[in-house]
Amino acid sequence: MRGADTFTESPFTLHRLEDFVPSDHPLRPIRQMVNEALAEMDTLFAGMYEADVKGGRPSIAPEKLLRAMLLQVFCSIRSERQLMDQVQYNLLYRWFIGLAMDDAVWVPTVFTKNRERLLRCMPQRAMPTQTAGPVRPAIRIGSQKSTSIRKHQRARTNQPN
Repeated sequence: MRGADTFTESPFTLHRLEDFVPSDHPLRPIRQMVNEALAEMDTLFAGMYEADVKGGRPSIAPEKLLRAMLLQVFCSIRSERQLMDQVQYNLLYRWFIGLAMDDAVWVPTVFTKNRERLLRCMPQRAMPTQTAGPVRPAIRIGSQKSTSIRKHQRARTNQPN
């Protein structure tokens, strides 16, 4: 008996993004190390992003911005526009960055402006001491595992459902 080719989408889901990421995925330990490093930088970010009396739109959280930049490097994504396109539909990327399934993905120009602001406002003296120290192990492991990540992605796409 042939099944019907219908699509019914539920307006609600009981799954978390965490449930969709394989437990042995190479990005899991990297995300944990990056989160620990970003937690150490919280006071630095708080000083850089003090409340603006003029108001305005809130910026992209610096933690999410840095995670997205690391993801771009680890997964060899060529441009910020491609990164935003892939974050739109890739649950693994959303999980790594910290975006929920229903969060809007940033417009590439907004992402670029926020990245430029972050790098411009980040004190140069903080880069080697606060950023490089905690993030260096994640970058080192990430660069070693980037090949592993790409192989894992290729293997997952070639598996039959």
